[in-house]
Amino acid sequence: MSLTGLPNILHGIQSRTSWQQRCQYLLIVEKWSDIVGESVAPQTCPIGVYQKTLQVAVSSSIWSQALTFERVRILAKINALFDLGSLAIADIHFSTAKWATQQQTLKEIVKERQAVTEDHPSYLPPALPPSKPLKSNLKVVPPETSKPPATANDAFQRWQDVMKLRTSQMPKCPRCNRPALIGELSRWQMCRVCAIENLFN
Repeated sequence: MSLTGLPNILHGIQSRTSWQQRCQYLLIVEKWSDIVGESVAPQTCPIGVYQKTLQVAVSSSIWSQALTFERVRILAKINALFDLGSLAIADIHFSTAKWATQQQTLKEIVKERQAVTEDHPSYLPPALPPSKPLKSNLKVVPPETSKPPATANDAFQRWQDVMKLRTSQMPKCPRCNRPALIGELSRWQMCRVCAIENLFN
C-alpha cells in the first residue's frame, strides 16, 4: 500500500464541494452583519449552504416574511461580496424552524466553555506571544486580527504553529519530559500519559 503525502490529502479535501461550501458558509457568517445590517443580524443566523441555497434561521415569522421580500437584494450583496464562481448562492431560505435549536446549541457551547475552568486538569491557557524568537520560523497571528485561512494547508499550518508555540510554553513532565498541562501536574505530579501508565493500571 503506497502512502499519500499530506499536500495531496489536503488538495483532495479542498477540491471537494462540501469543503468549498463550508468555507463559503464561514465567509458569509463572518460578514453577516455587513450583509444584512447591524439591526437585522441579532434576529437572524445563517446555518448552512445546501445545494446553493443559504439557510437562515430567524427569530420570528415577521422577520422571515420581511427578509423574504429582501431576498434578491441580500443575494446580490452576498454574491458581490465574495468571488464564489460556480458556487454562487442561488437562493436564500428564511425559517423560524431552527431558531430555537440554534440558540440552544449556542447556549450549550458557552456552557461547555465555562465548565472548563483553570482548576480543571484539561484547562489549556491561551498561547502567549513568544518572549524570544523560537528556533522554527513560527508566525502566530492573534485570532482577533487574523483572516480565515484560505486553504486547508494554511489552516493546518496555522494550527501546527499554534501547537508548537503552546507546547514550548508548557511545563515539562518530571517523568517523561514531555510538555504537560499545569492541571495534570498539580493533580498527579505527572502528565496524563504517565498517570495512566503509573497510577491507573
